[in-house]
Amino acid sequence: MRYILIRILLAASALAPYCAIALDIRLPPETAVFKPSKLPGYMLAQRNCMICHSVHYIQSQPSTSTRDYWEAIVKKMRAPFGAKFADEDIPVIVDYLVKTYGAERNSGTAALNTAGKPEIVVPTATPEPADAKALLAANNCMACHAIDKQIVGPAFRDVVAKYASKANAAALVARNIRDGGSNKWGPVSMPAFGHLSDAEADVLAHYVLSQ
Repeated sequence: MRYILIRILLAASALAPYCAIALDIRLPPETAVFKPSKLPGYMLAQRNCMICHSVHYIQSQPSTSTRDYWEAIVKKMRAPFGAKFADEDIPVIVDYLVKTYGAERNSGTAALNTAGKPEIVVPTATPEPADAKALLAANNCMACHAIDKQIVGPAFRDVVAKYASKANAAALVARNIRDGGSNKWGPVSMPAFGHLSDAEADVLAHYVLSQ
């Protein structure tokens, strides 16, 4: 018995150094994108879903997935995982997902089935006149950013430091906000906010660069 115990201890000690090794894993940049749509859930999905996972996750779901199936997935992201979209956004996101990737792909985009309301074909308008804090809230910017620390995206003060020496800093940041992109601050992609007007993107850029 003692002999067996010693052999077990020796085996465990031999493995111990390997248990402490830290691996540097670098994820490839995001290349998949949500299918463009006039459904209002398209922009909501871009703003919220790509914060935590790849579009490949959506694409890998069964094409026969029903509305109830997609609703269960979206609600799971809201609770318990804590996604930062409002409860009233759930049926809108679900409508886009089921009509774009699920069982209702050929049903058209005339109406929201769950709410019984006509579809809004233009993305939800941001506040006018443009106010920086209202725009930040309307576009859920603070789910990925903070002023002085990195969350998913860079801290605003890191953006300031990167662009401080550029004369056209505000224009560059505004374009990055509208166009989105990847590999600028790490492997996580920033979705495009193309629904913002040039003036709104400029307001946000100047706010970021004022921090």
